[in-house]
Amino acid sequence: MFRLITLFSLSLLLIAFSQIKKEFDLRVEIVAKEVEEKPKLSPPQNLPLKGSEPMDLSPRLLEPPKEIEFIPVARVEGNGLSCGEPRDAIAYKVGVDYYLKGDFLRAERELSSILTMPSPYRPMAEYVLGLIKLKEGQRSEAFKFFENSCRVPHRYRGSACELYYALNFELKGSVPKNENPLWSVLYEIKEKKTYREPNCQEVVFKNYCNYVLDFVKGKVREEYRDSTTLRRAILLFQTGKLDEAEKLLLEYSKPTKPYRDVALYYLGLIALKKNDTNKAYQYASLLETINREYANFLYSQIAQRDVLLARITYSVTKDPSFLELAGIIAYNRGDYQLALSNFLEAKNIKYAVYSAIRMGDYKTAYSLLEGKREKDREDYLWLLESAYWANLPMEEPLKAVRGRYPELYKEYLGWSFFRKGDWLSALGYFDDPYYRALSYYNLKRYEDVLRVLRGIDHPKARLLKAKSALFLGKPALARSFLTESSPEELYLLGLSYFMEGKYERSIDYFRKVPKDSPFGARALMKTGDALYNLGKVDSAKQVYWEVLKNFPEDPLASQATLALLGMEERELPPSEREKLIRSYLQKEPNSPYAPELKYQLADLLIKRGEKREAEKILIELFEGNSPLKYKALLKLASIEEDKRNRAVLLYKVYKEGSSEESAIARRELVKLFEELGDLQSMAELLEGGDLSDKERAMQIYANIKKWDRALAIANQLISLGYRSPSFDNTLWKIYENTKDRNILTALTKSQDINLSAKAKLEMAKLLKAEGKPKEALEYLVDISLNNKGAQVYNSAILEGVQIFLELRLRRDASCFLERVDANTLSREERVKIERLKKELPKCEVR
Repeated sequence: MFRLITLFSLSLLLIAFSQIKKEFDLRVEIVAKEVEEKPKLSPPQNLPLKGSEPMDLSPRLLEPPKEIEFIPVARVEGNGLSCGEPRDAIAYKVGVDYYLKGDFLRAERELSSILTMPSPYRPMAEYVLGLIKLKEGQRSEAFKFFENSCRVPHRYRGSACELYYALNFELKGSVPKNENPLWSVLYEIKEKKTYREPNCQEVVFKNYCNYVLDFVKGKVREEYRDSTTLRRAILLFQTGKLDEAEKLLLEYSKPTKPYRDVALYYLGLIALKKNDTNKAYQYASLLETINREYANFLYSQIAQRDVLLARITYSVTKDPSFLELAGIIAYNRGDYQLALSNFLEAKNIKYAVYSAIRMGDYKTAYSLLEGKREKDREDYLWLLESAYWANLPMEEPLKAVRGRYPELYKEYLGWSFFRKGDWLSALGYFDDPYYRALSYYNLKRYEDVLRVLRGIDHPKARLLKAKSALFLGKPALARSFLTESSPEELYLLGLSYFMEGKYERSIDYFRKVPKDSPFGARALMKTGDALYNLGKVDSAKQVYWEVLKNFPEDPLASQATLALLGMEERELPPSEREKLIRSYLQKEPNSPYAPELKYQLADLLIKRGEKREAEKILIELFEGNSPLKYKALLKLASIEEDKRNRAVLLYKVYKEGSSEESAIARRELVKLFEELGDLQSMAELLEGGDLSDKERAMQIYANIKKWDRALAIANQLISLGYRSPSFDNTLWKIYENTKDRNILTALTKSQDINLSAKAKLEMAKLLKAEGKPKEALEYLVDISLNNKGAQVYNSAILEGVQIFLELRLRRDASCFLERVDANTLSREERVKIERLKKELPKCEVR
């Protein structure tokens, strides 16, 4: 499997993605500092924001079944017990009889005995025992029996599994992962907060399934009134029907009502939607007394909406984090001026400096840092950086760091030459080996980088040495410089193992790279590449999807998009696939990948029943002379209702398409001619297929009595050594109508002993008629040795005896007669043989 350094090629990505190995180009994977100017230090693009989207509380409303539903146990058929029956079968039958009579004690004793032995009745016995425990109120014991009964196939397995899921939900509040049409829906609701309607036709818990169906739809159900009413209210809220939702929720906001905290939370969200922040604060205040978690989430939702609301929330809660939140919201929105003012009020100088630098206001940043009494290394770093970019005098800050942080002092003296791209001159000003090495690195003198930094172990030096070693093709040496103390080092460790083909090890490191770091997207993408190279294609696909979800604006997102679109349909839901395709085609209409993506889009539309739009896309692909023009015609043919038009489309592909496309068109034409009853046209197409198709063509020609065509194909297949039972039967039919000796010869070698014997006997008769009795005898002897049990066996023996007699070899005739199969003789043959035995001498071996 190979991944092209240039990412993907059209045919490889979308047609044979599984045959691509994922390699990499170090120039792409490692960001080298090839700059003409001093690298601008940049504050974080986004500051950490504590908060979340509104909670979906619907899963907390879902209730377990109020009644148990199950398949009744059937009585074991039979009128009595036989002393020859296995002990477990007897115990199961007796146990079921006791259970059906209501004698649970004896039933349990009989059925429990089965559990001590290896028995096919064990899962059914456990099912009945579970029902007994249910009726006795011992739900935990019943749960264990149903869990065991669910593990293997038996007649009650479906019911046992559903009872196991129901009790798991009731006792533990969760549903195990499963594939049941009902309980898989509950698992998805509880674990993934995704909703789909269950299929209640093939489940045991039909009443409960109808509740879940109503719950998903948001339809009120009387026996689960509170649960379904609140679910309906949440759906109304989520679909923007706020007044209807509010009406239902208000009823449940009263102190005596169940789910009051859920109702208050959503009432707060509705108030926010209606821009009634005062009411939202009131609901949050009420929630503080009954559910602090919900209250905090509601306060967070209020505060995150706007800088002003964050400040108001601070004034209400006196929580200082909301004051800083106002600045973070403004910063992350790109309103650095507003962020600056809020951070200044919050006395967060660090974030205020970040905001000023983000605005390019290095003078303000310099002023803030200059006025700070106690400065750490980061403060001095930003102070020097601000002075450098603001063209302010650097003497004072350099003087301040000269003794305390000499590396900063040396660094900023040398940047003036480096700024001009004069890295050789900069070398004379950089006493710090790292910056000397950086100059060598930008000169692509990687051996000099390793020489200058020999023995130096600070993080940036180790990184530069590691990258230089990688560029020199020495991954093991690169690892000797790396630790696991930073995202970049973890990423480079992963690359080093990737270069050596040690993909499992590379994944270990890629997965340690924080996703919110500058290397998060690349590490995630390389994880997918490594998984792919290990043959774990499904896992790789999940990772590519994660890249797309987490890094939509990163250039790597386009790579992940194309990778995902090249996957099988089962790996990507149709709605997501269509959304991705339309988005990509809108952004990249002239991409070389566009034809294949348009074809995929047409296929999705066809499956959804939107044939008209699909037809337009497919016609555009054909008329645009795309590489997929005949593939598009094949798809058009598949949705063409007029059979004559469909035949025209398929015939064009058959004649003009690639060998693969032509073969597909031929198969479809065969089906079409079969539907139309045009057997001759069907046979003519089958002649161009594989050997089995040719056989089928031969059969059709035989059926429509085109013996010359059938004979020609038969001889062709015989020359290729083709064999099958149906083939041999058709050969006999052809022989009977053509008397072709070649066909008969082939039939003598049939694996079917009856056909083989019949052909040998026929050949013997022909040879006898031609005056070749000895050659005829060879076939008859062959039958006696290799075709015993064949329908014509005794006829062949009698024919051989006759030839021996005609040759006047009476003793040989007598010995050959002894080979008859007495068990299969007809009455007429028996009489004939008795007469011959009387006339012939005894068979004596000399």
